[in-house]
Order: sequence, then structure tokens, then C-alpha cells
Amino acid sequence: MKKGRLSLLIIFLLIIFVSLPALARPVIYVSVFPLFDLVELIGGEKVEVRQLVPHGADAHGYEPSPRRLADLEGADIFFYIGLGMEPWAEKAVSNLDEAGVKTVKVSEVARLRKFDEDHDHEHDNDHDQSHDQGHDHEEHHKHGSYDPHIWLDFDNMIRIGELVRDKLAELSPEKSDYFAQNFSEYVEKVEELDEKYQQVLDQRHSDYILTSHAAFGYLAASFGLKEISVSGISPHAEPSPHALARLIREVEEHGINYIFLETLASPRTAHVLAEEANLEILTLNPVEGLTLEEREKGEDYFSLMEQNLESLKKALVDENG
Repeated sequence: MKKGRLSLLIIFLLIIFVSLPALARPVIYVSVFPLFDLVELIGGEKVEVRQLVPHGADAHGYEPSPRRLADLEGADIFFYIGLGMEPWAEKAVSNLDEAGVKTVKVSEVARLRKFDEDHDHEHDNDHDQSHDQGHDHEEHHKHGSYDPHIWLDFDNMIRIGELVRDKLAELSPEKSDYFAQNFSEYVEKVEELDEKYQQVLDQRHSDYILTSHAAFGYLAASFGLKEISVSGISPHAEPSPHALARLIREVEEHGINYIFLETLASPRTAHVLAEEANLEILTLNPVEGLTLEEREKGEDYFSLMEQNLESLKKALVDENG
């Protein structure tokens, strides 16, 4: 009797041992929140997604600790934006390639915009202009030639989603149908959101939005808007007094009544401009990361972009805008 029970126990343990690799979920690391949300939707319960840049941190200035970077070596795949969005990524990716970890730079499939593309700024020919342009040049050199905020273009999100679907299917071919179905549902959500934006913004009375930093070029370009920004690519950059005076002139010229500030970074100068130009403040979220409050509420890419649309509607569509 005891011998029979022992044999059954051995068989049971062998079954568990053989099944463990199939039960283990691939570990997918991503750099920033927009990728976390996307990979989690497409990978679903079949993968474990971990985000490197913590909630509440400014992605532009975050520097992961050596221990956090070492955690990446436990990944099956590491997805990141590139284009200078993660200043530490280039070295990390080189180390991960040597460690045999698959890395995917998602911006390689995105439709990219250069920093100065369709950016609405008029410059006077004086010393301050040279200073402003020199500062912009330093920022562009640090971040590269292209705007890294690619997830604010809905078409880019579909392109990146397709890439994620394919990379997950390469990792787990037996789950490819599952990933494909999730991707299909994801595309429907993105297209529905895009249609909502189009319907609302087709009613706008102005093409101009004033933002605290130049993060919304992709969103603006998608719907024919023109972004005027207080600071450049870095949300913490401060414009010169000349640039501030120019911004006030542009506000008056274009009849702008609102300034859009962010949740994770609102530069002091933006508040000064709001006060001097008598502007009301609205939130426009670059969706780079969640605040702790947003995380507790269960916000995601789609809910935050819905909130952005409400802010744009108030500024550009509503009668009191």
C-alpha cells in the first residue's frame, strides 16, 4: 500500500515538474508606462509585464540604479522607445544583447516627427533669439533629431502593437492566436478613440494649443493643430525672458485663453505665463507615466487620452473656450 502511494506521488511530482515550463509566464520588461499598458493588453494573462521607470517619476530625467538595470537580465524581452526618451537605454541594451536578452526599440516601426516640424514659433533677430535657439539645439542634441513621444499618435500605437504581437508570438508560438486576438481588440479600441478625437476636434474654433513643454507634437499633427510650448523637449527647461515675452505676444495674436500643464511636470515659468497673460489652466497629460493618484484610480492609456480630449474640447470647442 505504501509502495503504491509512493509511486503515485512520484508520478504526480513528475507531472508537475514537466508542466512547470509551460506554466511559467515569459517576463517582459518595458521602459515606460505607454509600453506597459500596450504590452499588458496584448500579452494578457500569458505574460508578466514589468515597468522599469517607476510610477510618479519623470521619464526624461530618471536614471535607473545598477540593481534595477541588473533586473533586466531576467527579462525574456525588453521593449523601449529609443530616440533619447530613455538616456540610459543605449548602454543597457548593449549589455543586455551580450547577456542574450532580446531587446526591441519600438520607435523603429513608428512614423517619426522631427522636433522643429510644424512647430509654431516666431523668432526676432536679436541676441535672445540666438540664446533660445542655442538652448533648443542642446536639447535636440541630447534627445536626438526626432520627438520621442510617439505614443501620442494613434497610428503609431497600432504599429507598435503589431510589433509587440509579433515579438510575443516569436517568444511563445503556441500562444500566437491569443496574442493576435488581443491585438485585434486593441486596434478596435484605438480606432474608436481616434474617431472620438476627430469628431470633437472637427468642431474647433482655433488650431492653437499652448503647452508647458513640447510633448504634444504628434497629437497636434494628427488633427491639424499647432502646438506652442513654453519650454522645449525637457519639461524642466526654462525659457529666457525674451521667449516669455514672445509667448505672451503669440497668446494675444491667436486669442488663446488656456494653457495646458502636465501632471508630472509643471514648470514655474508656465504658471508665470498663465498669470501674466490671464490664462486659465487645464491639464493635458503626455501619458509618459502615472502619478500615484492615477495608479490608485486604475487609470490607463485610454482613460487618460479620454481626459485629454475633454480638456481639448473645453479649450478649442466649447463656447467659453
